[in-house]
Amino acid sequence: MKNKKIVIITTIMLFFVILLTGCVQRSAHMVTMRDGINLATDVYLPSKNPDPHGAIFIRTPYNKNPLSIFARGIAQTGWPVIIQDMRGRFASEGEDEVFRTCHTDGPDTLAWIVNQTWSNGKVATWGPSAAGNTQYYLAGANPPELACQFIQVATPNLHKHGIYQGGQFRYNLIYKWLEKQGSLHVLPELYANENYSLEVWTNVSLEDNWQDINVPAVHIGGWYDCFCQGTVDGFMGYQYQGGPGAQGKSKLIMGPWTHGGAGSVQQGELIYPENCVDSFSNALFWDMANEFTMNQPGNYDDWPSVYYYVMGDVTDINASGNEWRAADDWPPAHTDTNWYLHENGVISTTYPSNYDSINYTYDPTDPVPTVGGQNLNLLPGPYDQTSVENRDDVLIFTSDVLTEPYEATGAIKARLFVSSDCPDTDFTVKLTDVYPDGRSMLITDGIIRMRNRNGADHWEFMEPGTIYEVEIDLWSTSYIWNTGHKIRIAISSSNNPRFLANPNTVDPMAQNSTYNIAQNTIYLESDHPSCIILPQITKQELYTQTNTIQYNDNSGFFSNFQNSKLEKLIQNSINSLTNKVLEKLIPFE
Repeated sequence: MKNKKIVIITTIMLFFVILLTGCVQRSAHMVTMRDGINLATDVYLPSKNPDPHGAIFIRTPYNKNPLSIFARGIAQTGWPVIIQDMRGRFASEGEDEVFRTCHTDGPDTLAWIVNQTWSNGKVATWGPSAAGNTQYYLAGANPPELACQFIQVATPNLHKHGIYQGGQFRYNLIYKWLEKQGSLHVLPELYANENYSLEVWTNVSLEDNWQDINVPAVHIGGWYDCFCQGTVDGFMGYQYQGGPGAQGKSKLIMGPWTHGGAGSVQQGELIYPENCVDSFSNALFWDMANEFTMNQPGNYDDWPSVYYYVMGDVTDINASGNEWRAADDWPPAHTDTNWYLHENGVISTTYPSNYDSINYTYDPTDPVPTVGGQNLNLLPGPYDQTSVENRDDVLIFTSDVLTEPYEATGAIKARLFVSSDCPDTDFTVKLTDVYPDGRSMLITDGIIRMRNRNGADHWEFMEPGTIYEVEIDLWSTSYIWNTGHKIRIAISSSNNPRFLANPNTVDPMAQNSTYNIAQNTIYLESDHPSCIILPQITKQELYTQTNTIQYNDNSGFFSNFQNSKLEKLIQNSINSLTNKVLEKLIPFE
């Protein structure tokens, strides 16, 4: 039924695109960059000679041509739309350097755009995933032509969130993505520069120059997205550390979504209520674009700074959660609550006694299989973990049955006291919701490569038997465990193929010719109180205007049909296109 609906929507849109083809001019250009390389760039304009107007700019490594439908639909309303193949991709010249030249190619193209007769000198950038990453990196150059940005499911720090989460290589995301793009030639360079340095990584990171960002932006992500924390960090950087043109002018939207899943109620093995679908971000985009590229008074400032979806029990319609909330800041006010590991596989807020430590064997030739999570090129989203929780190398700690709902919203951290008989190893932590029927549904997870425990920029190897205190970042979420459920964490040393399995040696990334079988230990006693830290929310309204907001096409799309049945049909089609069909036009992997 869903596929049939999408086909119908696509057919309707294609009909109107064909109908309006004569209303839009497309021209192809090779825009010259500062080093002489020419990038293939398509411009879509209304057929009538337009007055100077704000423009919408999209850069993609996935081929600009399929975006013609989207571009024509927007251009016929009066907005110039510019779509460009990134360097070394499809019709563009040069070598594909995988985002490394976005900080120059993006601004060079912006400078070309504003020199065109149809430009008023102000440009909004738009795009998800890779088309979102490139927006972050061009913004760091502070180009004066950039007016605002609509950044979806992306990261401002490719090293931290995309490639080396917790110091470990995100194998299935990076290797498989590069393989699909025909770009495996960059892999040796990524391995050779596994430790973060500004010399190598500054072009694909904003960590050292948030102050150079001077535009408002909308940052959209999902709790199960592969760049979940990247979206949150992008908002935080712009909103609180950006330059005068950025501080206090960003918006954050976080839904219960996987990568590219904002138009669906099904995420992983769970089906959320219909209200989880993104039905309002388009209105926010047009409010922003009209205000900052056209100097038109709008409602952008009336939107709260943060909209986030608090997830909950999807089987109980009376359960708390599964609602949108609004906030002026992120994270919302909370209390960091320690849930301590106890003997016999228990976690509770009670401080531990003197328990014995727990040992397990980690064999890198038999890693824990990945089952769901914040993945790309693997099954993403919330999946039942019981199939891997019964392994000998997975330690399970579960709370008592909850007698009232329990909410955690914000950054999730685990603080573990660990040791190993190897010079290096990994530790992983998963946070799950145990339903009354026994399912252990994944909420979020994290990893730490021990040699990078004190920083992504250097190595510190382990001494056998020495106890180390480490913090594992499980990124951010918003979740309510229902009454009758249990909180669970699972500790191990692998999650493969999401992450490369650590060989437990001192070799650089992917350079080992042998491996060690590690004896790893988790400490529980009062002197080494291992715990997970949950940002507990005790009082919060669960309702905001986003639960009832309707799509409002502020661009004036098909304004000649106002108040007609045809106009309503088209608006609904456009809304469905941008939230569902567009996911097929712009690849998310």
